[in-house]
Amino acid sequence: MIVTKITHGLGNQLFQYAIARHLSIRSDTALYVDLAYYRQFYESDTPREFKLHHFDVDYNILNTSPLLYVSKATKLFPNRSFRPFFKLVKEEGFAYNPQPFETRALMVTLDGFWQSERYFSGIGGLLRKELTVKKDLGPVYTAYRDQIAATPVSVSVHIRRGDYVHNTSFSQTFGFVGMEYYERAIARIRERFPNSRFFVFTDDHPWVAEHFRIGDDAVFVQNEGADSDLADLMLMRTCRHHIIANSSFSWWGAWLNERPDKYVIAPAQWFRNKPELDTKDLIPASWVKL
Repeated sequence: MIVTKITHGLGNQLFQYAIARHLSIRSDTALYVDLAYYRQFYESDTPREFKLHHFDVDYNILNTSPLLYVSKATKLFPNRSFRPFFKLVKEEGFAYNPQPFETRALMVTLDGFWQSERYFSGIGGLLRKELTVKKDLGPVYTAYRDQIAATPVSVSVHIRRGDYVHNTSFSQTFGFVGMEYYERAIARIRERFPNSRFFVFTDDHPWVAEHFRIGDDAVFVQNEGADSDLADLMLMRTCRHHIIANSSFSWWGAWLNERPDKYVIAPAQWFRNKPELDTKDLIPASWVKL
């Protein structure tokens, strides 16, 4: 069995599911999700909800029985090694590491963020099919979706501020990517696609309305309620091209777009103060880094 520890927000959850889904297919075994993270409070983290159950995905919720079995067995037979039965694969560094695919055990537990499409590139088509929201996202979502569909050259722009500005830990690690990045990215898009129309997604609508000048025909998407993140993600993937933030959320909004000719711009500097994190495998080779 494959167990993946699910943590943090929707973008991270999708990465953690994707690698586990690939491993479960390769090993022809069941996939379990460990949701212990959501039963705790972490002062440095932005509170998030588990969201994978809204997608057309198949998994089991981990209960304590497999772990208790291993624990009891080691107590009964303290001199016996149980490594063939249980292995924890903890992510080391940030670049792609083949270790999860080289680990052999009856129960493999994944603990990490696994932010590279190299962990699941072999099942890209399947994931894009599965990672579709099952529920009706409401009339506001539908109106935006139809508007995007009617736009010949639609471009999603994701501006993440929120905890990147107001959470001390996140602002030091990530930070708002800056207006200069968006200005350069928009200029690049307009040069390449003169008839483009921008659909702006953000978690800080008042700030964006005051500071972001992008043209009279731009659409500032405002989904509301508990499912606003799901609606935003599905609308992003509907757009033809993308300008993403240094955010796993908009990474997935762009990646889920199935069009082979999509044009994606991503920030060259993903982290603000983490030079030890190697991001070479984070951005797909076909995307443009600015």
